[in-house]
Amino acid sequence: MKDFIKASVILTVIVLVFSAAMFGLNFITGPMIEANNAGAALAPLLAVMPEGASFDGNALITDTLTDLPASVTAVYKEAKGLGYVIQTTATSSYSTAPMEITIGVTADGKISGVQIDSYNDTPAYDIRAKDPTYLDSYIGKDSALADVGLVAGSTYSSTAFKNAMSEAMGVLISNNMIAAGVKSDAQILEELMATVAPGFTKTEELTATGNIEKALKATNDIGFAYIMKDGDASFLVLVNATGGAKVYDVTSCDVTVSHPELVAEAKAHAATAQKSYKDAAEAKFAKMIEGATDMTALEINTFGTIAYAASFKVGEATYYGFYSRSIGFHQMDVYIVIDESGAIAKMDAKQFIFDEEYFMAFGGMDVTAYKNGFVGLTGETFTGEQAIIATATMTSNAVKQSTNDAFDAFATMKRGGAN
Repeated sequence: MKDFIKASVILTVIVLVFSAAMFGLNFITGPMIEANNAGAALAPLLAVMPEGASFDGNALITDTLTDLPASVTAVYKEAKGLGYVIQTTATSSYSTAPMEITIGVTADGKISGVQIDSYNDTPAYDIRAKDPTYLDSYIGKDSALADVGLVAGSTYSSTAFKNAMSEAMGVLISNNMIAAGVKSDAQILEELMATVAPGFTKTEELTATGNIEKALKATNDIGFAYIMKDGDASFLVLVNATGGAKVYDVTSCDVTVSHPELVAEAKAHAATAQKSYKDAAEAKFAKMIEGATDMTALEINTFGTIAYAASFKVGEATYYGFYSRSIGFHQMDVYIVIDESGAIAKMDAKQFIFDEEYFMAFGGMDVTAYKNGFVGLTGETFTGEQAIIATATMTSNAVKQSTNDAFDAFATMKRGGAN
């Protein structure tokens, strides 16, 4: 009995000691886990701020701000007055989910650091792999983002990233937390391209001459963009592959009529580098519509993806052919013929699917039925849904862009070249 009591006492002591130890462990590890979690949350903030950055419990100020775009998920104010940290997102054509970005901005409005916390674009287009120095090109820049370009081979991803940076800086500016950076006229004009020349998504720089300060060629051979000087003023001059041209000033006004000399100089420069698609496109149009005669090249005044346009006759009827070079998974070649009433008579492409092995795993497509689905559509009845190819999002978007550009070119031509 004594041995039993002794054993019970020993067991009780062991249980009490073990319980005390576990209590002590929980007492210690609970705060440690909380501290580690807090540290993990602060890590991206501290990484993009200068030395000495501090974020207390009142650092998160998102709810106190106005005019926040959906892309901005959190804004923090550094406790010592060094500046702000913004967490934002960016989505491109290749995103499986938004890219998550953390940006540090000093109190005087300069970017102190930037990092991508989560990258959800196609790995082949990862801007960090394409250009390891790209994120560093933002350091020290104000909201003007002067001289910050795009990444060759990752144009959509880097464009989405740059737009997210601009939106994030815009939040601080609109809430009077930093002053806006001042953009040069040349920068304003180059950024205007995205609005007035939507087909020029990828460009490469050419040698500038004469009044041309900067010369850019669309990599899909659909035209050129020039930053040009006339006296003390700068202008954006566009020349498309069909010879159409426009001039814009820094207020986005079309001032083509007032600057014929700039148009002439830009056209002369473009002529030295523009590839001709005349013969191949006309042969394709003739194959698409049997009996085509009187093929006549057209100059159109739009700046989408049209590389060549022509009118032709079939008997007494007139048709208009448009060859578009939009960019999908790879370079697309899309041909659209529109009749006199503005309806599509024929549609074709040199290639719809580029990764056959991947695509066929999803059942392929009925190419004939797909093309026939465009016949009879007009600018008013085409919604974009007709261009959808299941599991081929980038190709679908390219066909949609080509179709819209063909309708836009047709409508502009019918109005005598005026947009």
